[in-house]
Amino acid sequence: MAKHRVYLIPGFFGFTHMGEKPAERIVYFGHVRDVLLEGFQKRGHTAEVEPLTGHPTASLEVRARLLLRSIEESAANDDAAIHLVGHSTGGLDARGLVSTWMPRQAPHLLERVRSVVTVATPHHGAPMARFFLEDRRGEMLLRLLWLFTVFSLRRGPRPMMFLAFRLFYALSETGHQLGFQATLLDQVTRLLAHLSPTEQATLEEFLAQVGKDQSIIGDLTPEKLVDFNRNNPDRAGVRYGSVITGAPPPSLLGMLRAITGKNDPGMGDLVSLRMLDPEPEVIYGAYSFLYKKSGPNSRELVTPEPSPTQDRQLRDVFEEYRSRSDGVVPTRTQLWGELITAVIADHLDVLGHYDDPPEHVGWLRSGSHFRSPQFQGLWDRVLDFMVDGSKAHP
Repeated sequence: MAKHRVYLIPGFFGFTHMGEKPAERIVYFGHVRDVLLEGFQKRGHTAEVEPLTGHPTASLEVRARLLLRSIEESAANDDAAIHLVGHSTGGLDARGLVSTWMPRQAPHLLERVRSVVTVATPHHGAPMARFFLEDRRGEMLLRLLWLFTVFSLRRGPRPMMFLAFRLFYALSETGHQLGFQATLLDQVTRLLAHLSPTEQATLEEFLAQVGKDQSIIGDLTPEKLVDFNRNNPDRAGVRYGSVITGAPPPSLLGMLRAITGKNDPGMGDLVSLRMLDPEPEVIYGAYSFLYKKSGPNSRELVTPEPSPTQDRQLRDVFEEYRSRSDGVVPTRTQLWGELITAVIADHLDVLGHYDDPPEHVGWLRSGSHFRSPQFQGLWDRVLDFMVDGSKAHP
């Protein structure tokens, strides 16, 4: 029976879990871990699937050192095949580990690495990084986006609605001109009161890390990724594959679909829903902002041409993938190695953070309609990629 050890590497702002009560706990890779463990078992393999944690916003170099230390500690006492699965910037971490850090510091582990899977990873740059580097509101907006995510995924108390509204308004030009964001930190303090003391301490420590070191933002610009790709070539004997994501571009029809859950909604549906709960519309506004800032049509983003087969696969899913984004990362920057699968999904859908209650809770209201069948299908393909690569390895 084959043995596997899978390491799940979170992306920018990544964490392992947040929250005390099981019913309210947010686990970054929780749904992914469950489906991978079940999938290995069905295929007759034994596996350990371990989410890793490091610094949420430190440089790629610092993150790689922390991640390698964790891998060395857990993989030292067996000979299982190693697979690295990185979401978002975690995919860059995985590539750097195999190309640079393991050869230098842990060659005994490198011999066991069979595959690197990158999911929604900005291999050729994330234009959104430019916004956070150049806008003086960057650090505060990063903190607010994080809190927004936490409260959204927890289905927290109604104050989450007011945070969403204030975030969306602060991001707008009107809010910026009026100096509205000056009051946002007060709102954050009030929101923290809705968390337990332990949750508050965990969140404050996390945000303190973010405040001290945001080096990864500079590492994600297109020009920095050119250097990263040059200095981190693929390692012979390791199979590289990518999962490509792209969400529907923001539009009035998209907003109606996202809010109502219907493919053919009418204005009457929106009016009735707004009277009951305006929150989804505000969240869709945040998604629209993120999609715009992710810059799928950015001129500074230069990406290699996919193979004819890959181009056809991407067009079959997205039609025009070059102008797509998953709300955070442009679709055309995500391809590296083999194309495992491409899905209509936003940046967090692929982690299991989509609207399919009660097990799943979404964050971005992108209107992707990504649900459990698509989630299962995506990770089944990743499992086949990892298992087949291990069989082919000498």
